[in-house]
Amino acid sequence: MPEHTSDLLSCWIRRGGSKRQKTWWNLIPHCIWLTVWKERNSRNFEDISNSIHKVKWNCIVSLYFLCKEIGLEDSDQLLEFLGSLSPPYP
Repeated sequence: MPEHTSDLLSCWIRRGGSKRQKTWWNLIPHCIWLTVWKERNSRNFEDISNSIHKVKWNCIVSLYFLCKEIGLEDSDQLLEFLGSLSPPYP
């Protein structure tokens, strides 16, 4: 695990896949940081905390809406891409 955030972001490269998948892959760190930032603010300033499942869901929703915003709105392909990230079930 990289020691600094900048080191983590600089090694965030995915080889292979379509151009659209690479775009999605590059958006994921932004969605993670946005979700963590919002959760931190919610806990510190509003005294509200979400479960880890809700935080993960918020990250996925953030990715979905960011993709729609930049014009990558094929939801079936996005769901397929997200499914490819999860480990296969035995």
